Amino acid sequence: MICAGGTGGHVYPALAAVDRLQKTRAALGGVQLLWVGSIGGMERKMVSEVGISMESIWAAGVVGQGLRNGILGMIKLAAGTVQALRIILRFRPDVIFLTGGYIAVPVSLSGWFWRVPLAVYLPDVQPGWAVRWSASLAERVMVTMPQSQKYFPNKRVTVTGYPLRQDIIRARRATRQESREVFNLSLERPTVLVVGGSRGARSINRAALSHGPDWIEGGAQVLHVSGRLDWHTVQERRGKFSPETRKYYQIFPYLTDRMGLALRAADLAVARAGASCLGEFPIFGLPALLVPYPHAWRYQRENAEVLSECGAAKWIDDIDLNIKLGRTVGDLLENHGLLAEMSRQATELAVPKAAERVATELIDMVEKSVT
Repeated sequence: MICAGGTGGHVYPALAAVDRLQKTRAALGGVQLLWVGSIGGMERKMVSEVGISMESIWAAGVVGQGLRNGILGMIKLAAGTVQALRIILRFRPDVIFLTGGYIAVPVSLSGWFWRVPLAVYLPDVQPGWAVRWSASLAERVMVTMPQSQKYFPNKRVTVTGYPLRQDIIRARRATRQESREVFNLSLERPTVLVVGGSRGARSINRAALSHGPDWIEGGAQVLHVSGRLDWHTVQERRGKFSPETRKYYQIFPYLTDRMGLALRAADLAVARAGASCLGEFPIFGLPALLVPYPHAWRYQRENAEVLSECGAAKWIDDIDLNIKLGRTVGDLLENHGLLAEMSRQATELAVPKAAERVATELIDMVEKSVT
């Protein structure tokens, strides 16, 4: 089977589903996998860490890139298609599994040419043009949320939920006390988890550093995962806090296999609205204040809107962050009834077996392909 995906929000659920697929098929000889990524893409480290072979091809955006970059993107997609055709001819997969990004275009087109069954999984609520186009060639389309079905009117769509990594699933078994001890957090104070991803969200980091001391003065504590780019700035700013404030303001550059424990320890998350928030926050019943990344088209905005409409989150625009973040977090922490209701609504959205659902669809495709 060939897998292809773009950013972390696309790669992580694919890896979770593939991991479940491998474990399910282990007794029958396992699954031979090849990951196809984009040249210079961030997914190489994530894929190599789990021992999956990977090849890279050219891929780039076309829509909304301007004339010059649009032409360059088309040239790269054409080159990537030739590369993908060769890879598929050599590897001869039974199924191709796509989770989005520009890489989906050359891989799906090449799979269609060689008549390889194609499955598409959409992590976000709203698909990009690459996913929509690839879905038109796909045998099966899977989505995280039922609100995505409207984007594929002529396809049979399966709602699977967001496949979660095993470290996230395992963290559900930890107690609140155990998870807080890992990060030196008090059991007596509500915890605000501030996180922007592996690289970080600069506007969220700055706003949290500005308002965090007020939250602490109001009786809360902060677990701030800054991302690597802002790590030194966050260290410097925290160093200027009073000793009492520093005691309740814990910082980390990034959490890999401990991210689930951070989610378990928190009472409220402040984060971007990437695809992972649709799966990771609900599994812990974690209310969220989402700040969609303003340069992510409408994908993050729609993720935030859907969770807000479901009652599991609130959201604010990035441009209003400095003005609204402090008061909004403070109000949520004081309104215990509202926070509890948001937690309940988030829990209603949880799909613990999402990886198994995606794996089941892929296994069914593989079995039909080889018979």
